[in-house]
Amino acid sequence: MTETKGPIEIYLVRHGETWFNKLDRVQGWCGTPLTPKGFAVAEAIGRAFASAGIDFRAAYCGDMLRHHETMATLLRAMGSSLEPISRFGLREMSFGAWEGMPNNLMWEAAYRVLGVSSTQEALGKGFTLIDIFDVFSRTNPDTDYPSDNVRQAADRALSTLDEIADDEAGPGAAPRILVVSSGVTIACILHRLGAELRTPVHNGGVSRLLRDDDRAWTVLGHDDVSWAERGGWQG
Repeated sequence: MTETKGPIEIYLVRHGETWFNKLDRVQGWCGTPLTPKGFAVAEAIGRAFASAGIDFRAAYCGDMLRHHETMATLLRAMGSSLEPISRFGLREMSFGAWEGMPNNLMWEAAYRVLGVSSTQEALGKGFTLIDIFDVFSRTNPDTDYPSDNVRQAADRALSTLDEIADDEAGPGAAPRILVVSSGVTIACILHRLGAELRTPVHNGGVSRLLRDDDRAWTVLGHDDVSWAERGGWQG
């Protein structure tokens, strides 16, 4: 029988804008640093967290440069002394040989498989963003470079969040944990937990998850970009 843990709240943040984001290229397991905008948005979110009096017990992030830069900037802006803990399971979905290519090539390949010409048309025909994401691995142009499907990305990330919750939860009020990950991985998590997404998760978007005493997850809110605005970002 699994030991009962107390509740825990996760603030799940997508990393700030990167060089590949700005160039509109597929990123995945490729690593590029934050742009000046990416650093500024992360700093603004950190200021907003501090102004709101949010106290985090621990800070976890994916194991790539953009995750570390975002987390370090957030914590510094908060005046926090927490040291970020890296987790492989929080990195982005792998897009295989699509990585580094223009995003439109990967998306157009997925559209052809689904018989549509745009995301809007796909949504109008009853597909979801997750359906589109799941086609990316099927259209991987070179399988020598392995890619993830949605199930693999969600399983990896949620398993990691459960491990974090098990390590950090305890009796009493739910501690808050700060987590930085990537957009498609966050979307896969949110979808698995029942949230409906009609647009990709934004850079700097903040989602809030609660795991209760019975280890069940609930989405309290997703892709909230107002934190950066509250922290003084004027995009």
